[in-house]
Amino acid sequence: MLTSLQGQFAIWSYARRNTVHFLAQLSDTDLLKKLPRKTFATIFEQIAEMAWVQKCFVEGIGSGEMDSTNWNVPAFKAKDELFTLLNDTDEKMKNLLEKCSGNEEVAWNSNSRNVHEVVSLMIMHETMHLGQIIAFCNALGIVVPEDIVKGLFLTS
Repeated sequence: MLTSLQGQFAIWSYARRNTVHFLAQLSDTDLLKKLPRKTFATIFEQIAEMAWVQKCFVEGIGSGEMDSTNWNVPAFKAKDELFTLLNDTDEKMKNLLEKCSGNEEVAWNSNSRNVHEVVSLMIMHETMHLGQIIAFCNALGIVVPEDIVKGLFLTS
C-alpha cells in the first residue's frame, strides 16, 4: 500500500476501532435510548448510518463514482448485522487501497475527488459520529466505555 494511504488507513482504523468498541460494549438499552435529534435518533441508528455511508464511500473508491442516491440506510435490527457490515467494509477498503497508486479519482456529483480526499472524508465522517456519540452518552448519562475514555484522553 502507498505510504500516504497506509497512514490514512491507520488513522481510519483507529477511529473505526472506537466505533466497534462502542457497539460491542454498550448495552442494547443504551444503544436504543432516544437521542435529542430528529433522525438517526439512537446510538444504534447513528452507527448504522455511519457504517452504511462508509460502505458507499468504499464502493465509490472501487467503482470510481460516488453514488449518493444509495444512501438510504437499511433498517438494521441487530449488532451482528452492523459488525458484519463494518468488518466487510474495512476488508474491502484495505484491499482497494492496497491496489491504489494514489492518482485514482472518484466522480462525485459534478466534481472529481482524489482517493486521498475520499479517505480523508471517511475519517472525518467516522470521527464526527464518534464525537456525537460521546456527547450523547454524556448528555444521557450513558457511561462511555473506559478503553475509549483512556484511548481518546477524555475526562470522565
